Amino acid sequence: MSSYILERLGIISFLFITITCNVNSGHSNSKKIPMSDTLKIEGCQEKIKVEVGSIVEIKLEAIPATGYQWLLKDSSQLLQLLDAESLNFTKPETEQPIVGLPVLQILHFKAMKKGEEVIRLEYKRTWEKEIGNSCEMKIEVN
Repeated sequence: MSSYILERLGIISFLFITITCNVNSGHSNSKKIPMSDTLKIEGCQEKIKVEVGSIVEIKLEAIPATGYQWLLKDSSQLLQLLDAESLNFTKPETEQPIVGLPVLQILHFKAMKKGEEVIRLEYKRTWEKEIGNSCEMKIEVN
């Protein structure tokens, strides 16, 4: 009986996440992110150098159906998170989305002022304290 309930909860969770992602895809309250002067990074990097006013696009592997997402641990003094209100993911390589298939979550930041700092991103569910993974990157803004 409990496996039946777990299976049904899994299906309901998947449908909720799928509908939420589809409703939000392409719709964001944030400003359109200019792609010129954009530093594109895939994966966690040790050090990033960027100019003031540039956009930093960070892509990190995520599995949207699990409820986990990459979040900025503490606010940054140098970078402004541009699309915090919406979850952005790359499209799956297959035509039909497959539940549990890893994709890349995309985070956009704008370099606001000169300096150096370390930012920490955490892969976790917003309602849990446990962290699934983390990524620390040293940022140098010139």
